[in-house]
Amino acid sequence: MDRWHGFGRVRNVLAAIFLSAFIIAALSSSSLNLSAQGGAWEGKYWNNRNLSGNPVLVRQDAGINFDWGAGSPAYEIFTDNFSAQWTQTANLPAGTYRFSATTDDGMRVWVDNVLIIDVWFDSQAHTVNADVFLGAGNHTIVVQYFEAGGVAVAKMNFVQVGGTTPPPTGGQPWFNEYFTNTNLSGTPALTGTTSAVNFNWGFGTPAPGFPADFFSVRWVRNLPVEAGRYRFSVTSDDGVRVWVNNILIIDQWRVQAATTHQADIDLPAGNVPIKVEYFENTERAYVVLNWTRLSTTPPPATGASHAEYFNNMNLGGSPVLVRDEAAINYNWGHGSPAAQVPVDRFSARWTANLTLTPGRYRFSATSDDGVRVWVNNQLLIDAWFDRPARTFTGEYDVGAGAIPVRVEYYENTNLAEMRFGYSLVSGQPGTGGQYPGTATVTSYRLNVRRGPGTNFAIITRLNTGNVVNLTGYRNGDATWVQVALADGTTGWVSALYVRTSIPISGLIPLTPTTPNPPPPTTGGTGTVITGMLNVRTGPGVGFAAFTTVSNGATVTLLGRDATATWVKVILRDGRQGWVNASFLSTTVPVGNLPIINI
Repeated sequence: MDRWHGFGRVRNVLAAIFLSAFIIAALSSSSLNLSAQGGAWEGKYWNNRNLSGNPVLVRQDAGINFDWGAGSPAYEIFTDNFSAQWTQTANLPAGTYRFSATTDDGMRVWVDNVLIIDVWFDSQAHTVNADVFLGAGNHTIVVQYFEAGGVAVAKMNFVQVGGTTPPPTGGQPWFNEYFTNTNLSGTPALTGTTSAVNFNWGFGTPAPGFPADFFSVRWVRNLPVEAGRYRFSVTSDDGVRVWVNNILIIDQWRVQAATTHQADIDLPAGNVPIKVEYFENTERAYVVLNWTRLSTTPPPATGASHAEYFNNMNLGGSPVLVRDEAAINYNWGHGSPAAQVPVDRFSARWTANLTLTPGRYRFSATSDDGVRVWVNNQLLIDAWFDRPARTFTGEYDVGAGAIPVRVEYYENTNLAEMRFGYSLVSGQPGTGGQYPGTATVTSYRLNVRRGPGTNFAIITRLNTGNVVNLTGYRNGDATWVQVALADGTTGWVSALYVRTSIPISGLIPLTPTTPNPPPPTTGGTGTVITGMLNVRTGPGVGFAAFTTVSNGATVTLLGRDATATWVKVILRDGRQGWVNASFLSTTVPVGNLPIINI
């Protein structure tokens, strides 16, 4: 009896030692995995999907590690259609950190006002990683999230994965997302990392089981650079767009044979975000990106704007964000200019000194909501009121020397858009001639229409290789450009089927008008019941999407296709297109609409 009793005591001691060792190991492992975390997060929650208005709940969250399933974060929060933002200031040693976001649905992550992860779309649970080198000291981290419907998952953490010195310029990986469509929509079919954007797939496919045609890819990374002027060069077959430091510098989103495009940009020292988007239509697939530093000291940018952003609609008090911007060309949608700027009820002011060739210039401002433009201290455009996106223009005679320009803008609620541009109307045309650039036809036959859309009447047709002048105008989402024909008339062509000598994004956006006479309506309307709904040029996913409409938006019904699965609609700016009927709540049965043939 004593022997067994003694053995039992030894067994208990051994069990206690083993349990203690297990707990210590577990705590050590937990401490190691969470060593990069900077403490509690300030969490704000909204009962809408776009973080607008005042939050209904503010609390401290120990971490961003939530799987609410079909539930909600708290009793005050809806189970669907809610959003959240977490903010933390972390004091970190120098090193490379891996940020990992797992989300269902959308999530964005900023580090020191640099957007490093952007998956702001409806999706099933998936994980996105981004590696960032951070110097020693305090760093502000902001995470935004929205839940559309179904399961809700929001997880974000970061750990140190590299040493105390920055990796070589070419050493950081690109995070990539591959989509089985040409407009980067929906959930990516493939994700991962790559060391460079340097692909020649030819007639092949990027991966087994992935299509060889009609796909798109997005690559993002942070590039550590020294201050200076840089030249970015991209060769692609077909469409490509390149953002550097959140500025769109190359915009060639069209079908084309392998063509090289270049753009120069002045960059400050530090980590600069880069994003490349690409789509493949048919036949060969090719995309290669390179860059080089041209000079160590960037020259002054005569057209650059000094931007100030305010967290109110009247430019009052001190700005919450100040930065220099190369262009005023933004469509924030339901988002905001930066993490510290609210998505609604903000304002901005841009000031610049422009050195222009003497002559008469047309200044153009497109905004949703209010805008004012001063040229040489004279108020030229005054549209300081709420409205959907609309374009206003004014002309001014410019003399020799630099002239001051000031643009003021405010956003109330819903969509946010602000674009500003100018073009020479008459006087000394400079090196560009009367027109700012040319467009070369890349398709076999190209329709020239009276307005920016397939619903407008055809004026004439152009052939492959025809060259026409650009008038300086495009539509709001840069899918159509206005051209001047040989007989002096003007018309509109699809941007997908021309190669332009200047970036389309630099043209002045015009709000399209409805064709005259307008098509008869059915008296019915539809309300969007999904996150973002693609509007296409025809009834099917094989047709290009030229814009999107957001959840809750109302469109006018025109008709349907023969199967009643696609509906033709009029948008609030007068444009027409096709949407999937399953994502609309209609006031009349879709089957009762007239059949429209494209």
